[in-house]
Amino acid sequence: MSTLQNSCPPGPPGRNNTADLCDAYIKAPVDEVVEGNGVQIMQPGFRDYGGRVKFSGPASTVKIHESNPNVRAALQEPGNGRVLVVDAGASMRCAVFGDNMAMLGVKNGWAGVVVNGCIRDSAEVAEMDIGVKALNTHPLKSSKRDPGLRDVPIIVAGAVVKPGDWIYADSDGVLVAPFELKMDD
Repeated sequence: MSTLQNSCPPGPPGRNNTADLCDAYIKAPVDEVVEGNGVQIMQPGFRDYGGRVKFSGPASTVKIHESNPNVRAALQEPGNGRVLVVDAGASMRCAVFGDNMAMLGVKNGWAGVVVNGCIRDSAEVAEMDIGVKALNTHPLKSSKRDPGLRDVPIIVAGAVVKPGDWIYADSDGVLVAPFELKMDD
C-alpha cells in the first residue's frame, strides 16, 4: 500500500487519470515513509475487461470466498455511479463475476467493478459500457453457498477499502481515497 499526500499542484487542465491524480496528491517518492491523507494505490496486477477502461465513483464492498450471491445482490440495486469492489481473496479457482452481472451493473447505473479474483465471459463483458478490473479469467462459475459480507471494510491488493471511499481506475491502476479527488481545470 502506498500512502499519498496533497502537496503538489494539479496536473494539466482536463486531465483526471490515475497518473495525474498521483502527481497531484503525492508528497514524496515511494522510498520515503510519509504520513498521508489516506489516498492509496492498489498493488499492480489488475487487468481491464470492461468496455469502459476509465471509471470512478464511491465504493460499495463485498467480501466473498468462491461464492457470489452478494455480488449479484449489490448489482441489482441502483448503482448511482458507484464502484463495486469485490474481495474474492484473489482466488484463481473460479469466476465470481460474468456477463449477466455486468449487464445488471450497466442496467442499474454502476460505474464499474473491481474484482480481487477472476471473472468469466470476458468477450461479452468487453462489449458492455461498464468498467471491470479483475486479476484474471476462469471459465468455472462460483458456488452460491455463502453470500459473504456486504459493505464492510476490505483489503484488496494492499489497500484498505471502506464503503463510501472513492475509487479511481484506469489502464495505469486503481486508487482508493477517503474523499473525492479533484483536479483543477
